[in-house]
Amino acid sequence: MHVWIDAAAAAPGVTVFGMSPIERHVRAALRGGVPAAHVVIDSGERPPPPLPADLARLGLRLVGGQGDTGARLAAFTATVADTVFAVAGDSVVDPRLFVHLATRQVSLVVTGDTTVPRALARAWSAVYGGWSETGSAADCAVLLAPGVPVPAAADMHALGAGLLAAGTAQRLTAEGFDAHVALQRRDVPFWVRRIGDAASRAAVERFLFDASYKGSTDVFTRYVYPYLVWPLTRLATRWRVHPNTITWVGIVATFAAVPCFALGWWAWGFVLAYVMSVLDSVDGKVARLTFTSSALGNVLDHGLDIVHPPFWYAAWAIGLIGVSPQALWQGGGASDPLVGAAIALLALYVADRLVLAVYKWRYKGRGLHAHAPIDGAVRAVIARRNIFLPLFLAGVALGLGRETFWLILAWQAATVTWHAGRTVWILARKEAPRGVH
Repeated sequence: MHVWIDAAAAAPGVTVFGMSPIERHVRAALRGGVPAAHVVIDSGERPPPPLPADLARLGLRLVGGQGDTGARLAAFTATVADTVFAVAGDSVVDPRLFVHLATRQVSLVVTGDTTVPRALARAWSAVYGGWSETGSAADCAVLLAPGVPVPAAADMHALGAGLLAAGTAQRLTAEGFDAHVALQRRDVPFWVRRIGDAASRAAVERFLFDASYKGSTDVFTRYVYPYLVWPLTRLATRWRVHPNTITWVGIVATFAAVPCFALGWWAWGFVLAYVMSVLDSVDGKVARLTFTSSALGNVLDHGLDIVHPPFWYAAWAIGLIGVSPQALWQGGGASDPLVGAAIALLALYVADRLVLAVYKWRYKGRGLHAHAPIDGAVRAVIARRNIFLPLFLAGVALGLGRETFWLILAWQAATVTWHAGRTVWILARKEAPRGVH
């Protein structure tokens, strides 16, 4: 498959999360496995668009010519014997389409009038300005099979409409498209969005930001953190900060918080913990929005999420017991009931992770919290770092740190019980996943 980008349609200076739509198309295509030599940027009668140095040296084909979108695309398709995925330089396209369409051998018109349910609360949208969950049929991209006549068309929308009217192309439907995004624990229909002016560019950024969120997450990540994550994500993408850099800052903050908690330096501990907690939402967004996710980044990010809670829980208990590290090492405080509570909490945490792994193994990588709407809803309040952190902060601030620790232990026990029962129920009934948006 070749990718043909109509750069003549692009408005100069327009960027989406620090990248021009043309750069976004190129990076999405390369991520989708399209060879650089098969990526064609057609600027018409305009000068070739500027590209970042790392893309400029890849051997992308920069072409030009006279005529409208249809004429220039027809001239290009006549030179290749492969399918051509044509996208407009004033649009953003779902990166998954570059993979999904690579093996299709029929002409298809991809329109943006699909509905992508919001992951974030509408209150956030009201603060920063709303956007439509359903796109427009004018948001369009086209896959052309070899030998299909290309009609005259002023833009990509007219091209798609002409192909459909002539009966030489079909409309792409959701059938056969795998909408599930495992890392985001949600089903996201394919999308295309056109950028016509400053207002639509801003709306597209908000749409992409929402689409990058997990479908099932805790209440704080969904309702509180976006007000911080949104400006931090925009700043990081504008400055082209690599997501792994953000992850490393989070890792330092994570483990710097451990001795602070253990020594009873609660203020510093909570500051560092919240730095990590917020940045943990930023790095993944930046990676997905700028096509910079990597195997190392996934290991660092998700590995940190799994590994660090036991260190924090143990440090919380040590700080509440109030003995020095040296005295603790020599057995001081061993008779304190919080020692047993901490051990039980760590054991339950490990048990919970193992239970969740059973479902993931059975359903080939899909998470339990993406099984059905009820699982996504329960995910909002189950035992997780972002639930326990504000709870413990409130307990310490009120002088009820010990009581709160026991509450956290009970919360973790209830979570393990729910997950185990739910997993047994699903496996026994052989339920098919119903998805979470």
